[in-house]
Amino acid sequence: MDAVSWSSVVTGLASGVVSAVLTYFGTRSKIRLEMTVEYDKALHNKRLEVYKELWPLMADFGGYKPDYKLTCQAAKNVLNDMHKWYFHEGGIYLSRSSRKPYFDLKEHALKAVREKSDEVLIGGTQLEVILDAARRLRTSLAEDVGARRAPWL
Repeated sequence: MDAVSWSSVVTGLASGVVSAVLTYFGTRSKIRLEMTVEYDKALHNKRLEVYKELWPLMADFGGYKPDYKLTCQAAKNVLNDMHKWYFHEGGIYLSRSSRKPYFDLKEHALKAVREKSDEVLIGGTQLEVILDAARRLRTSLAEDVGARRAPWL
């Protein structure tokens, strides 16, 4: 073989190796991206599912009724239902940004019912703090699943 033929073989071989390496890294990046998107999509869908279970459990912490009253018994029921939701399935999907509002609500409600009989009404500042904490949690949950965002398209 002459020098031109060897040069062509070396150039072709080098091009093939470079092409193979670039294809490998490009494909690897594409697969990683696709896996990340699929994971995020599955997590979003599961969060939506479990958040939809939590949302109605907090109805007694809504306050948007003309004859609204919150008894200690109703608050205890909500706290117990939230506890079950958290430990049976929902808690593992609770986002980092929603953890604080979730536990703030539980803490405020627990303070309000501690050592009180079931029929006692929660009122005044304690009620306002609970209702505000519940609003912050609902807002955080809605933001987690994008429920209050404008559509992208």
